[in-house]
Amino acid sequence: MKDIASLPVGDLIEELGSSSATPGGGSASALCASIAASLTAMVANLTVGRSRFSGVQEEMVQAAERGKALSREFLDLAMKDCDAFDRFMKALALPKDSEQERETRRISMQEALKGSTLVPMRMVELAGDVAENCLAVASMGNRNAITDAGVSALLIKAASRGAAMNARINLSSIEDGSFVEENLRRLEADLERTGTAADKVLAAVSSELPR
Repeated sequence: MKDIASLPVGDLIEELGSSSATPGGGSASALCASIAASLTAMVANLTVGRSRFSGVQEEMVQAAERGKALSREFLDLAMKDCDAFDRFMKALALPKDSEQERETRRISMQEALKGSTLVPMRMVELAGDVAENCLAVASMGNRNAITDAGVSALLIKAASRGAAMNARINLSSIEDGSFVEENLRRLEADLERTGTAADKVLAAVSSELPR
């Protein structure tokens, strides 16, 4: 398929709703994360150059740059998720008539599953960076954009959990016990990091809203 980042929004939505297996939930998670990262850049950019935020200009310039970089990386991961799935499907389609063919197919499938796991694992890891960038802009940035930071926090929590689900379903079929154990451990740590930062943002947003 075409590079996801080059598709018009309407075409991308059509692709997601088609009968094609890709792009699917993994790419959707990456796209949500990309939007979340862009929103952190937005809040930072709405702060840069404002005299009343003169004390945090350097931090906000850095936050804007970080948000943009993370957004681009997640767009790349959205495409990598499609590519990893395609590699698994090619392994699945290998011949399995003889014992040797079945073993070759098994090994290829296991390798492809590991590759398919590493993509969402990277998403979950980077989600923590987005959440912490979100916390920075929510804490120091333009208060008029506090709800944009809140939307970013909600999106990155959803994106990290979606990516984690995809990683876990792949891990359930991987035979390498040490690989599975290590990645499950990393998942829990990365999800906690993201959740902690995102929840702080949401609490800050909630304190600004009428009850």
